Amino acid sequence: MYMDRHGRTRVDGSTAWPPAMRPDQLERRIRERLDALGPAPRAELLHVLMLPDFERADRIGEFWGYPQSRAFAELLIDCEEDRTLRAGLVGMLREHDRKA
Repeated sequence: MYMDRHGRTRVDGSTAWPPAMRPDQLERRIRERLDALGPAPRAELLHVLMLPDFERADRIGEFWGYPQSRAFAELLIDCEEDRTLRAGLVGMLREHDRKA
C-alpha cells in the first residue's frame, strides 16, 4: 500500500486512477471535461502538449506559479507522468478541432 502524489492510497500497486474504469468510460469522461473547457483552454492545452520537452516544462512551471492556473498545471504534470494519457489527449484535442 502506498500513496500517490494526489494523496490517494493504492493497495494493488497500480497506477491507474480511478481503479477498474473501463476504457470507454474513461474516454467519455475525458471528452466531457475537454468539452467543458471551452475553445481557448483546449487550444492552449494542445499547444503546450505539443511543445518540446524543455519548453513544455517551462510552461508547466509558469502555470504552476499562478494559483488560478494551478489545476491546469496539475493536468499537464499528469500528462508528463503518463505518456499514454498525453497521447490520448493530443488525439482527442486534434479530433475535436477537426469537428469544430
